[in-house]
Amino acid sequence: MTREELHALVDARFDELEALQEEPTFLSYEQKFAQIWTQLGCNVLQATLGKAPLNSRKKTSVKPASGK
Repeated sequence: MTREELHALVDARFDELEALQEEPTFLSYEQKFAQIWTQLGCNVLQATLGKAPLNSRKKTSVKPASGK
């Protein structure tokens, strides 16, 4: 992941973070803030690690280093 990609992900959420200033209570502010940052963290993690395989139970064809 490059710095530009990270900035793009954060910029996509910036308006949501700015809208938090309009929340009437600190509890609602805190809940939405946590939700936004959790989603942002998931997006950053997915961008860093790559897409998940369609079938996570499918065996891979990795051979051991011993050559057996």
